[in-house]
Amino acid sequence: MAVKQGKMQAIYQDMWQQATAAIGRGQYQTDALINNPADTRRGVTVLSYLSSSQSLVHEINGFLQGVLELEPQQYRQPVTDMHLTVLSIISCIAGLRLQDLNIAGYGEVLQRALAETTRFEVMFRGITASPSCILLQGFVADERQLSALRERLRQAYRDSGLPCSIDSRYKIATAHATLVRFNAPLQQPQRLLDYLAQYRDYDFGRHAVTQLSLVFNNWYQQQQHTRLLATVPLR
Repeated sequence: MAVKQGKMQAIYQDMWQQATAAIGRGQYQTDALINNPADTRRGVTVLSYLSSSQSLVHEINGFLQGVLELEPQQYRQPVTDMHLTVLSIISCIAGLRLQDLNIAGYGEVLQRALAETTRFEVMFRGITASPSCILLQGFVADERQLSALRERLRQAYRDSGLPCSIDSRYKIATAHATLVRFNAPLQQPQRLLDYLAQYRDYDFGRHAVTQLSLVFNNWYQQQQHTRLLATVPLR
């Protein structure tokens, strides 16, 4: 799959430069709420799980093993939780309960919005970072296709009258997957940066998006806190 150097590449490069500078200065961010039972933040998300792409997952796990050896205390995303976020319908807010939502309604909107959506492929190449996370860089052959899909979903949910908070945190424009979250002080920050630099352009593999899932989730998309609301196959 040929991928043009488009908006996503520019975003990833900017993230990398800012994150490596922050980590180098010791100004990274740790998250104390991971696995905290008192964290009640919940949301609703349209996503694609990466676990169906075994070769991709194998390459990711090889990379994560190296991270583990350098920084064993950090939170690594389990295979079951690895995903590509297409759109957050309700960004996580404290106290949101599944029983307060019109589950059938959210599923019906997804079904209608995806009626004409065709399957697509994401190429995962390279690593980038933020001050709090390590991320896998995803690319699509035509960025306009993914942008158009997200716009259809935005419009459909906004027109539905159902509660939503789309783009309340930021307007998603990439196809990344979060692999590691910093939840403890880094033990070897420079060695970690050197290791990540080795994977800046590494070809991890491809993920075929053949269906999309609507889930009720916590901030970290952990399976034990996730409820599948609907799954829609793509054409």
